Amino acid sequence: MKRPFVTLCIFLFIGIMIAHLFDYSVSMYCVIFFVLLTLISFLIYEGAFNALLMFTVIFLGIYLYGQSITGSGLPEVLTPDSIIKVKILKEASHKRGYNEHEVEIINIFADEKSRGIRINRKAQLNIYQGPEGDSIFTVGDIIEIRNVSVKELSGNHKKDAINGYELFLKSKGLEYILNANTKDITKTDINFKYIDILGSSHRVKVYLEDFLDSTLDFENSGILKSIVFGNQGYLSRDKLDMFSKTGTAHIMAVSGLHVGLMAIVADKFLRLINIGKNKRLYLTMIILIFYGYMVYFPASIVRAGVMYLLYITAYFLHKRYDSVNALFFIGFMLLIRRPLIVHSISFQLSFMATLSILLLGPILNKRLDKIIGQLSPLVSVTLAAQIGTFPIMAYHFNQISLVSLVTNLLIVPMMSPMLSITFVSVLVGTISFRLGFLINRITDHLLNYINWVTVKCAIIPYGSLKVDEIKPAYIFSYYVILAIIYFLLCKKSDLQEERPVKAYEL
Repeated sequence: MKRPFVTLCIFLFIGIMIAHLFDYSVSMYCVIFFVLLTLISFLIYEGAFNALLMFTVIFLGIYLYGQSITGSGLPEVLTPDSIIKVKILKEASHKRGYNEHEVEIINIFADEKSRGIRINRKAQLNIYQGPEGDSIFTVGDIIEIRNVSVKELSGNHKKDAINGYELFLKSKGLEYILNANTKDITKTDINFKYIDILGSSHRVKVYLEDFLDSTLDFENSGILKSIVFGNQGYLSRDKLDMFSKTGTAHIMAVSGLHVGLMAIVADKFLRLINIGKNKRLYLTMIILIFYGYMVYFPASIVRAGVMYLLYITAYFLHKRYDSVNALFFIGFMLLIRRPLIVHSISFQLSFMATLSILLLGPILNKRLDKIIGQLSPLVSVTLAAQIGTFPIMAYHFNQISLVSLVTNLLIVPMMSPMLSITFVSVLVGTISFRLGFLINRITDHLLNYINWVTVKCAIIPYGSLKVDEIKPAYIFSYYVILAIIYFLLCKKSDLQEERPVKAYEL
């Protein structure tokens, strides 16, 4: 197979979807049987090897999906005296009457005197009766919870509000919802013998938030924090609706675009201080990992970060880097590790946008180059991403932006210089706040421009359309037709030639 992980990932996905749509499951023995059968065919009759391998991968997908929606029975081992020790992984999301944290369960104690049972599971912690709108705990804190109520999340995919929300949480890797009161929670001392990257990244994030709040206008600070940290909570509902109507809300969701721009900015800065290429690649990877901790490693960041890691690995090993095979390799590994990630909007958009750019981008660029010249790369990348994610956006958000191509062409080119200037202002601000403030005046003007474009495009009549619920069968048909068109075009042009890897392909 020329690109083995393309085939493996597709058949694993087919197995997962069979299990999801038909509530079908298989045992481990069935998977083992097909693995042995595949190995035997490889040794005796290679003609059947590929077919058996595909069946094995399909049954593996069915098995893994079944295991991912099966509970672990944690609530059954808890007693009224049980104590759960957890680590705060994500800052509080403020709800009415309680604060919502993402946590990792570390230990479970039967009572005050017993030795803890080690367990590594992620959960959502709802803390009630705390100061509404504020949180008394921060990222990296270790806390002990008593009198906790535990709900195990269901993998049921029925389209009702409860099961839909639980499936969303499970797609993020969460397995339980913990409910507790503030009076039943105590903060424990942290062992500082190890480096707490999570806590350190959070402190850097808080510093950056304070710096941006101090050097930018209030509204512009919210926009830039949303862009940098991928958190739309900094924006008002009206402002978020404007970005959604203009098809530019994706710049508020941490994605490969952010990783690519972060890599470009880091590389330019390191080159400026005369760091060699090999060291630049290493340092850029470290910066991306630290940034991943700051934004809590959504699926899109994991995908883009690992693609960059594979790229630099190929560079040091002097091997050809195949972006498409690398993308499907990452998709295959993510689905193996967490099959329910297939329901993650972040995973769906990130994967399809990148695949569309890699496959459709060169085709569109080759045809548009004769018409619009130097604007062709930017237009082709934007158009390819929109073609690839169009049905997913319509399915999840019930809205289609008709002005998104124009607004993206006007806004996306500003991202790299804006983030570069922000990066410089933060570094200079650590030495002289006043000088950092002056540099960020440029950022403020660029954000004013982005805000102006968004407002003007959002009020264009019929600039966006509301759509009714789209059936998955229509989405499947759309991608089948798109694949047929792609393969027809492949016959007419040489699209397999090697070319330099672009930042937006991360």
